[in-house]
Amino acid sequence: MTHSRPLVLDELDAQIEARLVGSPMSSGRRLLGIELERLVLHRETQESAPLEFCRQLLADLVDAFGAEGWSEHGVLAKLRGPDFGISLEPGGQLEVDAGPCADLDGLEVVFRRVTQAIEARLAATPYTLFAFGHAPRTRVADLGLLPRPRYRIMDKAMPERGALARHMMRATAGTQLTCDFADREDAGRKMALTNRLVPVLTALTANSRLAEGADTGYASFRHRVWWETDPSRCGIPEGALDADTAVDGYVRFARRALTLFVHRGEEVVAADGRPFEDLVAAGGLSEADLQLHLSSLFPFVRLRNYLELRCFDTVRWTLAKGVLALVSGVVYCPNATAAAWDLSEQLAIRDPAALREFHIAAARDGLDASVPGGPKFRDLAGQLLDFACSTLGGPDCTWGSTADLDVVRQRIDAGD
Repeated sequence: MTHSRPLVLDELDAQIEARLVGSPMSSGRRLLGIELERLVLHRETQESAPLEFCRQLLADLVDAFGAEGWSEHGVLAKLRGPDFGISLEPGGQLEVDAGPCADLDGLEVVFRRVTQAIEARLAATPYTLFAFGHAPRTRVADLGLLPRPRYRIMDKAMPERGALARHMMRATAGTQLTCDFADREDAGRKMALTNRLVPVLTALTANSRLAEGADTGYASFRHRVWWETDPSRCGIPEGALDADTAVDGYVRFARRALTLFVHRGEEVVAADGRPFEDLVAAGGLSEADLQLHLSSLFPFVRLRNYLELRCFDTVRWTLAKGVLALVSGVVYCPNATAAAWDLSEQLAIRDPAALREFHIAAARDGLDASVPGGPKFRDLAGQLLDFACSTLGGPDCTWGSTADLDVVRQRIDAGD
């Protein structure tokens, strides 16, 4: 690969910020994107498919779609079609991405077409796609790991920093929603709002109670897993709950995160685990190393010239679409945004230990969790839904309709 110019500590903040907010995805045009991970499980037992089966499935899909495959050191990891992508995640999870799209119906057309093609390839096998946030039956120790260099490095380093890091890599599956921003100021506002709402949004999609054949005691065990992965690169960055400090806080978060890997020639090799800024100060890192490092950050709201909300368990498509409609309403429709911001004030818990416990309670109790001394998440989710319903489908919010929100209302009312 071609390496870019060396990093200099005095310029590091500006270089990080340029890569995070310097070229907004669509400059505020309110596009939407989605990434849905699915587990490949046995139809009857829900045991996880062997990793080699998942690898062959991806290879078969390259041929089925006539798509371009991407490999790293001989390991096929992704394919790219004209309006979609399919990736094989570390433990054999299959991820379908679509977007950015101008409306929700456009995303649905892509997603349904791609998943139907995948299911057709699986029809003659014992396995199919399941929407669970964590592998329900197979022991994590029995799950394979795709042999990409960066995964091997992560698998060695991260368990020393978090007890459930191997669960994250091998067994979890999530839904990621993508929205854009117009400029740095807009990015800060949207980051702060969505970071505040993460516990409620997590509860709304909680779908990972089982792990290794047992009830974990958590509605979203996946959310608990992320809190036990690597605190230097996961969670909520300091300053991320306030609009005027969110971007600066993310830059500091990126500087201080422990470094997993760097480039050495054409190879990706393990770093010594120091904060990224310390390695920059020591010299020898390039802008390519910065890009690699930024890709290894996993907060619940990730900044990458767009906002990627990563707090959701994977769920069935209709609910995923409904949650994307809800989120798009509260971040893109001005009246809904203002109302959601007022509601979110009670969720802005700035003490790190108290914030962590707040999130763990959301993971454990789902929509039955409560704000300390305040309302249940079920009631807050209902209010957010009302905000979105009041504007979505109107003249200024045309990418979706209130009908897209019906399944979210059902989820809130049913309490499951």
